[in-house]
Amino acid sequence: MEAIMSYADVLELRRFGNRKETKRRAPSVVASEDVKTGAAQLLAYLAAAPLIAASLVIVAGSEEAARISIYFMSLYGAALIVFFGGVRWGVAVMKEGGPTMGALFGAVLPLAAAMPLFAPIGGVFWKFPVIMAVIAILLLDDLKATARGSGAPAWYLATRLPLTVLIELAFVIAITGAVK
Repeated sequence: MEAIMSYADVLELRRFGNRKETKRRAPSVVASEDVKTGAAQLLAYLAAAPLIAASLVIVAGSEEAARISIYFMSLYGAALIVFFGGVRWGVAVMKEGGPTMGALFGAVLPLAAAMPLFAPIGGVFWKFPVIMAVIAILLLDDLKATARGSGAPAWYLATRLPLTVLIELAFVIAITGAVK
């Protein structure tokens, strides 16, 4: 082993240990008991809270408050799509061989999909279904990548799955409230 290690090497060792001694388990969508996921879960659910609050304002608030909440949810939903694309890139750069052009495409595609959602035009009936579809597609693709062994760690998806359900539920509530 060389005497000088890069920061990425240190991160890789912390993540997987010594490759010669570590036997990797088959990926699962259930967080194992030896991995501490409490902080990640707390952050994920705190991230969903503004969407849930905004959807409730759309249902129960004034017309003006609902209009502002709809705009907020479209911006926040687009930001979540960009974030999930960033997670994909983060997973790709942690690979032993580095990121591939396919990984770059997989990280940039969510960014491209989110760009029109940041525009101050349009409304609930096209933006919200698009946000919901893109977030669901990203989750399904992440699940497949993890099953192949090329995705995020299982503990991340064990947090991401219920988070995605909360996000989707918030948008369903908002669409229902906007119909009123």
